Amino acid sequence: MEYNSVDINTNTLVDKTNSNSMPNPKLVDPDYWNPKASNFEIVDWDRWESSQPRIPSVFEPPQRYNYSDCKFWPMWWWNRSCLFQPIAFGLHGCCGGFSGKSSVERISNGDKLFKSMLRPNPNSDVVPEPFRNKLFWTENNIADETLVSFNRWAWRKNTDEGRTIALGAMQHDWSNNNTCFGYASAYFQKTRFASIQGSPDGKWFLAATISDPKDPETLVNYLWFYVVQEDDEFKTPDGKAMDYVKPGDLVRISYGDGRNPYENDNSKITYWYFPRAVAELDSNGELKINHEHADDLISKATNQSGKACETCCYSCAICMTPEERFEFQVNNISDRQVFEQSPTPPSADMIDRF
Repeated sequence: MEYNSVDINTNTLVDKTNSNSMPNPKLVDPDYWNPKASNFEIVDWDRWESSQPRIPSVFEPPQRYNYSDCKFWPMWWWNRSCLFQPIAFGLHGCCGGFSGKSSVERISNGDKLFKSMLRPNPNSDVVPEPFRNKLFWTENNIADETLVSFNRWAWRKNTDEGRTIALGAMQHDWSNNNTCFGYASAYFQKTRFASIQGSPDGKWFLAATISDPKDPETLVNYLWFYVVQEDDEFKTPDGKAMDYVKPGDLVRISYGDGRNPYENDNSKITYWYFPRAVAELDSNGELKINHEHADDLISKATNQSGKACETCCYSCAICMTPEERFEFQVNNISDRQVFEQSPTPPSADMIDRF
């Protein structure tokens, strides 16, 4: 793979692998940057800061208790589920367009998957540092998705008034498990887009996801990214320090029903985790593995699952508590991931007028 170079005139990375690819047309559609959804708005950052938002220091994710319903007795939800697996193989082999993600690769297969999902952005100078040139593992995320890169989204600089600074398709550079449920999740992501706004101080980023931005009756779903600061310390409920969380890292967090961009009551947190950067691109565009995070990812993708008897050969979790199902999910990741590479993003100048 001929990877990239540096444009000495603009000091930005150049991708040689997709030099002829065209941008996703929806990334240059003004309605995707400013959806007509009734609850979409450009954030009033003074209003946001006036409520003094603060991330809890003890990491107790609410999704630990999500698997409480009887519908989770069959293990269709598990990262390595073999339920309906012939359907999954059929969906990929016979109608790859179903999910919109046509490539399959193993996490454990060297750095091939990382290189495929993390490629340079020609406008890398406008990508905020927490997102720039990084591939994230969504550790403790119970959804059927594992790796994501925002690097080749359409990015532009913020303004004093505030505006949408990024737009991306969840179909691209966003991996799902190679399971029936994983393909179903990928299918629903095909039409899903996310925009990002950023606070003036660079501490907060608000993402809004939507499928049809032209419909005023639709609603966006909001979720937050917080950038870890120097004085932040996080620990587990048993008091163990989370030393791998460093300043500049991201926290992904959701509040309430996701409809109100100003909701930040910690008692209403519904979902949160710490994305871990498993790989980065250096200034020369070379892939660098962050072994502190990547080794943990690979270990959880290649370990022996255990609990074969307790789960009736991984088909039934009726004897597990919700907490045990959560631990079984996040500690046993699917090695095989399905994904789709992103096309070349539009230039910052092209989207600056929206």
